[in-house]
Amino acid sequence: MLSKSRLLSFALFAISVPLFAHHSFQAEYDAGKPLTLTGTVTKLEWTNPHARFYIDVKDPSGKVTGWNFELASPNVLRRLGWNRDMMKPGDVIVVKGHQAKDGSTWANANSVTLPDGRTMNAGSSADEAAAPTSK
Repeated sequence: MLSKSRLLSFALFAISVPLFAHHSFQAEYDAGKPLTLTGTVTKLEWTNPHARFYIDVKDPSGKVTGWNFELASPNVLRRLGWNRDMMKPGDVIVVKGHQAKDGSTWANANSVTLPDGRTMNAGSSADEAAAPTSK
């Protein structure tokens, strides 16, 4: 049987793991790699700590590449006017954001233009990462 102190230690460890999994914009994305892509939504994940959506982007030759975009948390997105039904598989959207540092098809979204023409702020931390620091 576990002692109370061991049980408490285990519980504190278990709830702290997601905190270590979180990352800053600068750790994963490159402010020097802005991109604008038009694609078809394949999936939306409305989960913490960041919502994500996936789009298929067709290049001029017809080749389709899947992209994975990170958004803010669902709570922040709700405050920005989002809801989980705004993007559905099959919707064609335009995304502005920044590509992953490793050049993969992962990116952080700054804004999303929906099929109805609304442009939504994606709650990106890129603006904060690119802001000059005061001395």
